[in-house]
Amino acid sequence: MTSRRDLLKSTLMFPLAFGLSSRSSQAQKAASLPQSKWLTEIATQLQSEFHLPAVWVACNIEDEVEAAVVGVRKKGERTPATLDDKLTVASISKPMAGLWIATLVEQGKLTYDTTVLEALPELKVICRPEHKDITLGQLLTHTAGVIRDVERLEDNLKLASYPKDRLRQARDVLASPGGPKGKEVYSNNGVTLAVTMAEKVAHGSFEALAGSLYRTQLGLKSWGVWSMNLKDDLTRPWPHSMRNNTPIADPPKSVQYHFVRPSGGSHCTISDLTRFGLIATNSTEVSQTILKPETWTSLAAPVANSNTSLCSFFYRGDRASCGHAGSLGTTSSNLLVIPDWKVSIAIHTNATAEEFRERGIELIGDEIRKRRAKLRPPEPCRIKITEVVTVDRTWKEVIVPKKSDDKIRIRVFFLIEARDRTGDLLTTVKLGNVERRDSRLRGLTAGNHVLHFEFDTSTARSSQAFIKVDALGTAGNQTPGAAATEIEIRLDQ
Repeated sequence: MTSRRDLLKSTLMFPLAFGLSSRSSQAQKAASLPQSKWLTEIATQLQSEFHLPAVWVACNIEDEVEAAVVGVRKKGERTPATLDDKLTVASISKPMAGLWIATLVEQGKLTYDTTVLEALPELKVICRPEHKDITLGQLLTHTAGVIRDVERLEDNLKLASYPKDRLRQARDVLASPGGPKGKEVYSNNGVTLAVTMAEKVAHGSFEALAGSLYRTQLGLKSWGVWSMNLKDDLTRPWPHSMRNNTPIADPPKSVQYHFVRPSGGSHCTISDLTRFGLIATNSTEVSQTILKPETWTSLAAPVANSNTSLCSFFYRGDRASCGHAGSLGTTSSNLLVIPDWKVSIAIHTNATAEEFRERGIELIGDEIRKRRAKLRPPEPCRIKITEVVTVDRTWKEVIVPKKSDDKIRIRVFFLIEARDRTGDLLTTVKLGNVERRDSRLRGLTAGNHVLHFEFDTSTARSSQAFIKVDALGTAGNQTPGAAATEIEIRLDQ
């Protein structure tokens, strides 16, 4: 009898992509990984759409990886980008640091309630009062109220080697005024401070100890931490700035960054990045070798007042997916994990391209959803759009734009009535030429639901709004069903 795993492989993997009959080691899989046809098409589309020097993409489904790369390592030169290239993943380093810290919590060396001064008592004298009770968990979830970056650091401190410079960094952070605690405010220095606490109790550097975890225990052989200065290593794909949609290779002396290695300096291949995504969400067998089930449970959801988990993953929408994006200004990465599906998607380019990250995830995610929808033929799901309301930026009143307004920010609310549980839900709202999309990967339960989308639109004319809700039929026993409506939003009062 064909298993669900085999069905997924057959629909999501091209037959020549892998030797599926063997369960080789992670290193062997990486060494034999060929170019995926369908991912090559997506990578080529992204490269053309955003005028990029190179694009790397990978998809990991139940611990089987497909990957592709197109383009060159440096604009103006012929050396092609390869799947073996080690990519600087920037802020995706944060969940990598978070998972390493979780192993120390598992060993009893720290708890998520350990305060910064309990771990680093030598900093008590310089610590401002508002920082003395900061906990490890608050730092990892960006709710500690510490400053994002210490901008006055000189280049040698930006590289922050262990332990001297890391402690100097911690002193600067704790001596600087902070913001409100309990509110999510993204902070590079917060995660770096958490790592410094962990290094103190573990008696070693993040670079060495996390390296042992990732390369030795988890088999991610390509993982490492760069110096945050390109001139120290010219073997990586070259970073580029974008000027008038043209990538410009940056000179090595200019590639330096304001934060230190634990928050933004990790590197790995695109394939190992997807493997990390599944491991760090307890979605693969190897996950069970490093943490107990109860520890994974504590890492599996965002904390209160935050979209971030204790592993420093950001959760999206209905919390069925999580991930992290990374950018150094001259590179862009994105990692998305859907734990329920055991799917991890990673994309990377060696250039400035913020919109590229979401677009790449969208293209790969759409293809996966379509193929998953072919696995089961259940009964149709019935969806009905029952009401559409537009409100102004206060979210409280029906829009009454002023004649003096050039543009107004509106939010389109609409009710959905689901008579049965839906499958994976994809909602598209188009207002004029602007389109917004929302994925509810776990679908909707029977009942009424409210979705909303935000637009900036001209008040000079009326606009047609088109709303489509498509249940893709992949939540166990539901087939595709759709509802759509079109309304006129009058903004020319």
